[in-house]
Amino acid sequence: MAATASAARVAPVVDVAAGHEHCAHTPAVLPFLRLPRELRDQIYNHALSIPDKRSDRALRIERRNLKHFRPSAAALLLILHHEYFLLNRQIALEALEALFKHHSVFLSCGPFVLKSLLEAVEQHPPGAQWLAWLKAIELDWVTFPDLRMYPPDRAHGRDEWWFEAADDGVEVDVDYVRGAAYSGHYDEHDYTGNYYDDNFYDPADAALYPSYTHRAPTVNPNAAADDLSTLFDHNPFPDAEEAYHPATMTARPTDDLSTKLSLLVETEVSPLFAYLSSRTFPALTTLTLPLYFISRESLAHRRASRPAYALPLKVRFWVHVVAHALAMLVHTPSLAAVRVRYMPWDIWASMDSCDDLSRIATHGVWFDDPDTDGPGGEREDEGEAFRCVWALLAERGMDVGKGKGKGKGRMGLQADISVVKWDGEMDSYRVGDELEVVFTNN
Repeated sequence: MAATASAARVAPVVDVAAGHEHCAHTPAVLPFLRLPRELRDQIYNHALSIPDKRSDRALRIERRNLKHFRPSAAALLLILHHEYFLLNRQIALEALEALFKHHSVFLSCGPFVLKSLLEAVEQHPPGAQWLAWLKAIELDWVTFPDLRMYPPDRAHGRDEWWFEAADDGVEVDVDYVRGAAYSGHYDEHDYTGNYYDDNFYDPADAALYPSYTHRAPTVNPNAAADDLSTLFDHNPFPDAEEAYHPATMTARPTDDLSTKLSLLVETEVSPLFAYLSSRTFPALTTLTLPLYFISRESLAHRRASRPAYALPLKVRFWVHVVAHALAMLVHTPSLAAVRVRYMPWDIWASMDSCDDLSRIATHGVWFDDPDTDGPGGEREDEGEAFRCVWALLAERGMDVGKGKGKGKGRMGLQADISVVKWDGEMDSYRVGDELEVVFTNN
């Protein structure tokens, strides 16, 4: 085991009640540390196994942690929201070892922030040993940004949004703009207040954001030939302030968002999984990821209006993450399982969904049987997110092959599926049953 910090010394207490100075020395070691290490480990593991009823948003890791984080066992427990172990350095280190070796670590932040934090820990002298303990992680990102404005397109820390242009000559009422001056207080740089935004924090610091820049607008080269009157490209509301980056808007916003999603995956998701596949994490055996299904009505509307974008942008992001995780499962021998929590996107999805969870648990998540999974089949509209995962892996050149029902399936993987009933807990802001799909590599 790595060297542990000694127990914190307690300063002598001066007793003045007797009329003269009397030093009442308290014990140098906390009574808890006098217990055998085996018993202390049982206490750590018991405390860590208690379900955390706080919401996912309350357990997030924030971008400002990158600026203020100084690697230590106590600092790691603090940003992981296990504050109850911060009694002294030895207890913090022992609790961190128990957490990394025997429990799943919940990490709710963007891939860039997570990779930067882990690299900072690795560069700390004992940090490489701590990461070598890491056995299981669960990923989430509750502060997922609006990709039209991410990363912030700012110069020298100043916004260049439509309401801040210095030479536009137009007075704009900003009383109801978040981050604007109001009540005598300018809140744009209030990084710790109620208006803190994780995706706009200190944009001048290049170390806090990925390095890619906003691309130039794409235009339709056939617009002049196909639309001589410019009727289809004409904007009847030229003054409508609906775009945050007017200079970079495209004719089709969905194309722009898809491009930004591809950049996000390329610059954040892929480097993170390449890092997790490295020798830095020899004990990492389990990844847990979310994946979502949407309501029947939303799926029908999205397919009719935007066939290539049947799932919301954030769900498509998690499709990419799951695809990276399954590719890592195939190519990384140390990774034993990828656990996918397939859950409703919102309350409407839990009330009326195309996905019959019990049927998926019976027939599997491969969706490759043309009789039941194709047009006219009983599962025609089920498992859109999983279908996108397999299509994405096929685009990456992987042989997704054919599945074999509930067990062995595509890419030589096996899927163990179980229905997890909703326990009635409302603090997580999510209701409805979900599926637990555990992929293993045969």
